[in-house]
Amino acid sequence: NSQRYTFTHDLGEMDNHSAEWAAMLHALEHARELKVSNALLYTDSKLIEDSMMQGKVKNAKFKVYFENIEILEQSFDLMFVRWIPRKQNKEANQLAQQTLYKLTSQ
Repeated sequence: NSQRYTFTHDLGEMDNHSAEWAAMLHALEHARELKVSNALLYTDSKLIEDSMMQGKVKNAKFKVYFENIEILEQSFDLMFVRWIPRKQNKEANQLAQQTLYKLTSQ
């Protein structure tokens, strides 16, 4: 049974790379809460896909995210992270822009 989930989350102020890591961490937390057994996460961050494939992160700034994601990964039977070009990730970018607009217009 294949289900797709989308959600938004206020991450506060951070650079785009940190936001990508934080979004992935939140997605996995939500998937665990929903008792998802197999997780396929798409990212337009080549940095994240490479780090997950290599099993390490080069930049110490992202180490905490990586380690927490590794811990959460144990909650799933299978977990895959796949890179997609930004232009094919329009829905995620639209959700991010809508959330940012809502937060800044309050």
